[in-house]
Amino acid sequence: MTSTAPLSDLCQLFYISRSLSTPQDVEQILSSARRRNSQRDVTGVLLLSGGHFAQLLEGPAAALHETMAAIDADTRHTAVTRLIEENTAQRRFKDWSMAFCEAPGADDLIEQLLAGPPVNPERARRVMEGIVAACHPMTSSG
Repeated sequence: MTSTAPLSDLCQLFYISRSLSTPQDVEQILSSARRRNSQRDVTGVLLLSGGHFAQLLEGPAAALHETMAAIDADTRHTAVTRLIEENTAQRRFKDWSMAFCEAPGADDLIEQLLAGPPVNPERARRVMEGIVAACHPMTSSG
């Protein structure tokens, strides 16, 4: 995937949600996301861990906001919690309109992150970096 977003407009957004999805739902989510993301110049990774989704999205701010509006409206996600939203210098998943990986062991880490408001920003960043590191070698492209 080739980025057309100017660097000044390149953002990343990391969120976690509860997943109410079946395996068929996940396939539909990925298929739809890959199609839409290619059109919107959005890249990223979706991690499924037990009862949670964790997702890092990258792209123009307006496209990320459109994507999050669709996720907020999707009944297969509940308790959508935005953890990081910021400008970034480069994409981490530039070759994937939506990479996917499963990490059942990350569920406890996600629960700890969400326990007790407010969410600790440094802990959120460590979880995001851990997910990026875990998913990069095992991503399925799209």
